[in-house]
Amino acid sequence: MLPAERLVCAFKGIKTEILPWFADLTYWYHSQLESSKLPEKYKGGEGRLQLYKDLGCGAHEELYGSVVEIKHKKVKFKRYTVEDSKTGTVEEVVYYTPLGELRGVRKYSRRSFSSAIIKHFVSTRKDLKILRYIYEDMTIKPSREAYERQDRLMKIWDGWGIVSSLPPRTPFARMLIEWAGVVNTFRLCYRYREDFEETIEVMERTDDPIYDAIMDAPADFVYFGDNISSDVVGTKFFLKYYSPYYKKRAEQLHKKNKMIYVHIDGRLKGVLEYVGETGVDCAQSLTPAPAGDVELEKFRELAGPNIVLWGGLPGIFFSNKYHISNLINMTKKIIELYSNDSRFIVGVADQVPPDGDISRVKLVTKILEKKHD
Repeated sequence: MLPAERLVCAFKGIKTEILPWFADLTYWYHSQLESSKLPEKYKGGEGRLQLYKDLGCGAHEELYGSVVEIKHKKVKFKRYTVEDSKTGTVEEVVYYTPLGELRGVRKYSRRSFSSAIIKHFVSTRKDLKILRYIYEDMTIKPSREAYERQDRLMKIWDGWGIVSSLPPRTPFARMLIEWAGVVNTFRLCYRYREDFEETIEVMERTDDPIYDAIMDAPADFVYFGDNISSDVVGTKFFLKYYSPYYKKRAEQLHKKNKMIYVHIDGRLKGVLEYVGETGVDCAQSLTPAPAGDVELEKFRELAGPNIVLWGGLPGIFFSNKYHISNLINMTKKIIELYSNDSRFIVGVADQVPPDGDISRVKLVTKILEKKHD
C-alpha cells in the first residue's frame, strides 16, 4: 500500500499495517533550489515526485491550489519590487479603488529563504471600508485550467500525493495573516466592532462561489490553510469566528464527499478540543511538546475520538542542530501510542527546514516500516 492510499484509509477510519507518513518538503526544497544545492535528479515535476519516492513518504503541500478565477471590475492591482542582492527582495502591493488605496509591503530574506510582512494593508476604519469594496468588486468563476491541473496531478502523483482544493483562509484568519496582522485585527475588532463584523460578513459571502467551484472540482481533499495557533486565536475567537464557518463549509463540502483538513501548526490548547465538533475531518500539522504546548500522548484525549490527527514530528528535529535521537525517540513514541489508532497520520509539523538533513526523512520511513517487518 502506498502513502496516499494509507492516508485515505485514515480519513475513513480504516487501520493500516503501517501508519501513513507525509512530509512537507516545500521549504527545504525551495532553499536547496535557491542555493544551487538541489541534486539535478530532483529538479522539475518528475524530479520532485522521485524525491518523495526515494524518501518513502507522501506529498500534499506541493499539490494544492485555487480552483477559481478572480477578476475585478473597478479595482486595479499593481505589484512593485526592489531587488537587493545582499538583503533580498522588497515587494509592495497596491490596490487602487475609487475609495482610496491599500498598500502592503513584504520583504524576502535570502538568509532564511522566507518572507515577512513589514507593512500591513489594513490598520484603520477607512481601510476596512476599502477592503469591503475590494471584495464586493470581485467576479469569481470556476477555472477549467485549475480543474485540468488537478486531474493531471492526480494521475502523476497517484499513490504518492493527495491533490487538494485551496479555498481562501477563514475570514478572521485572513485578517490576522494577510490583511491586518494580529495587533491591527484585534484593535479594529474591539474599536470598530460593526465595521469589522460587516467586513467579515462581506468576505464570507464572497467565498460562496469559491466553495461552489470546489464542490465541482476533481480533487477529493480540501485544505483549510488557516495556520492556527491558540495563543493568538484563543478559545473565544475560535468559537466565534472559526467554528461556525467550519461547520457551514463542512456541511456543504461533505455533500460531495470532500475530505477536509485544517492547518493548526501552532499551539493547541484551547482550540484542538473544539475542532472535531465543527465537522472538519482532520487537524493537520500538530506539533507536540517540547516544540508545541501539548504532549504527544495527550493529542487524542484533547481532540476527541473521531477527528483524524496529522503530525507528531517537530520540524526542528530534522535539523542537525538537534541530535538525531530526538527524532528517533519521537517516531518510536508515535508508533507506541498510535499504531492502533486508525485515524492518525504521521507528519512533519510544520516543515522540514532549510538546514534539514533530508536523510532523516528516510530514517522515519525505515523506522515506521521496520515496526512491521
